[in-house]
Amino acid sequence: MNIRNIFLTGFMGCGKTTVGHVLAQRLGWEFVDLDHAIVEEVGMSVKEIFAAHGEPYFRELESRVLVRIAAGSGQVISTGGGAVIDRGNRAVMRQYGRIVNLKADVPTIVARVSGNSERPLLADGASVEKIRTMLKAREEFYADADLRIDTTGKDVAGVVDELIDSLKRYP
Repeated sequence: MNIRNIFLTGFMGCGKTTVGHVLAQRLGWEFVDLDHAIVEEVGMSVKEIFAAHGEPYFRELESRVLVRIAAGSGQVISTGGGAVIDRGNRAVMRQYGRIVNLKADVPTIVARVSGNSERPLLADGASVEKIRTMLKAREEFYADADLRIDTTGKDVAGVVDELIDSLKRYP
């Protein structure tokens, strides 16, 4: 597999962080969580950044940190759920690696994110309708990935195996 980095995209609760850790371990690569890198840079939680400065400011930070991190190699990079909305972010990811979109069905996402107060876009409760609306709005961006893997009903090891096998076959 001759790939510089692997960028995991997808809606919150689709398994980017969980799968990313295991994938990085299997490959002997570093795992990088883009949201955590942003938090380290500004010294505020994602929720605090959204509350104090709003989503546009957060997205600017996200783009800047992504460019810095992407320049490395041998990394599995878990992006925030909205990182792919920005065309420039997708171009950076494509330039420095492969984009893998992880997806799950709505009931699975709801089960995974319910009760997590650190997810600012669902701070008022993980309503099924809000998740459906956000997924629909982001679908075209998630679809612009090199590979897509459905994590619904699969264990982490199975998803990682499928991802590695798919990347080996990818041109």
